[in-house]
Amino acid sequence: MNSETKVQVDSWVKRIAESEMPIFGRTVQEVISVSEDDISSALQLGKVVLKDAAMTARVLKLANSVHYNATGHKFSTISRAIMMLGFDTVRSMCLTISLIDSLVHGIHREQLIKQMARSLHAAAQAQEIAQKCSEGKNEEVFIATLLLHIGDLAFWCFADSIGEELHEVLINTDKTPEQAQKEVLGFTMNELSQGLAHSWGLSDLLKQTLENPTFSNPRSKAITLSHQLAEAVEAGWDSKEVKTITASISSLIGSTAKKTTEQLHSTATKAAETTAYYGAKAVAKVIPLPIEAVLDDTHALADAFVQPDPLLQLQILQELISIEKDQADFNMLVEMTLEGINRGVGMDNALFALLTPNRKELNVKQVIGDNNDWLHKHFKFTLAEPAARIFLHAIKDQQTIRIDENTSPEIKQLLTQSLSQKTKSTSFYISPVIVKGKPIGVFYADRSTSHRPLDNASYDSFLLFAQQVGMLLNRLMSNK
Repeated sequence: MNSETKVQVDSWVKRIAESEMPIFGRTVQEVISVSEDDISSALQLGKVVLKDAAMTARVLKLANSVHYNATGHKFSTISRAIMMLGFDTVRSMCLTISLIDSLVHGIHREQLIKQMARSLHAAAQAQEIAQKCSEGKNEEVFIATLLLHIGDLAFWCFADSIGEELHEVLINTDKTPEQAQKEVLGFTMNELSQGLAHSWGLSDLLKQTLENPTFSNPRSKAITLSHQLAEAVEAGWDSKEVKTITASISSLIGSTAKKTTEQLHSTATKAAETTAYYGAKAVAKVIPLPIEAVLDDTHALADAFVQPDPLLQLQILQELISIEKDQADFNMLVEMTLEGINRGVGMDNALFALLTPNRKELNVKQVIGDNNDWLHKHFKFTLAEPAARIFLHAIKDQQTIRIDENTSPEIKQLLTQSLSQKTKSTSFYISPVIVKGKPIGVFYADRSTSHRPLDNASYDSFLLFAQQVGMLLNRLMSNK
């Protein structure tokens, strides 16, 4: 890449990363940066998912679909889904959902849908091929395949008039895509993909495959062959090119052409069905299918605000109770409880704040909800300051408190303007967490975003979750 090309690529990378797809870039970096080494990584991944109510709902929908959950036992929490399906599987779900959401309103819709269909189809095929090769890290192959043409996807989503110019050259000349891209843009989509891969810190496998598509590593070959297949089948599954690619895949996985063809057909159908579950029905319909397939297009997207769900409350409570003592983890119990309060009780925000060892400060430990970032930054109190009086009262009296228009004058006197500024709320629930007779922190929940009133049903449910996790934490800490 010469210096002039690099300047042009860097300009597009900056535009995409900073202006057009900043949320996707942050999600990618957050998800990729979490290693899968220990239980804390699962909690960190859970936090990334739970920041976004729509993503949470769709991850759980996928986790409970026949493609991922063969047990028939419904997962009600992200924590449980990660525990049962595996860290890597949920991570790939997050990136796919985030990618689709970032590109769904693309300008050049026809080209974008076609490229998204190729990428999602290829990713599913590459994952299966890698599994047959017994190479391990199958989810890394999926992600690398999904993002191999991230430059194309981003360009067709956000290019304006220059996209029209490139489209005209592609359909009205005999130039190859790479020649047309160089002529109109001054760089190729592959070079743009490389720039984004470096900017977002994507995997070495992806960078390696972008820089050398003919690399002999089996995982890179799986990625390259899968993309070649996803494009070739657009001319028909019986085409000569598809048969040639199928022979190469057969050789790579050590199988017969017949068995490989059956595998590729099955995976294509699965890719289309799963894509529909991701909420991209228009993309799913573009994936060429070798056989008739009925796509499930009942995509349950999250409501604008989470609604009370008594059945979900019961399911999460049952999951909490069913956790064996030797499997229990303090942070996981807290996170599952917050999910229950947020998604089950229907509270906009739910958090757990922990007392410092000297019992002089109360700082947020975990938070789920619409004001996630704000509360993470501002929900910090010294117990000596006026804003903390309501928390100190709840802790000392070991009682749950409901703050709204019906609160007694005595309790209202404990509220301050600085508390409202820190929480962005004037109505909320507080419940102290008592372990082995000593307070360790508080649960807090509000509906500050939707401005829906608090009610008796939500208060009773909040209290039930707080009491249940208190008992579980006492059980967990009994021998410590």
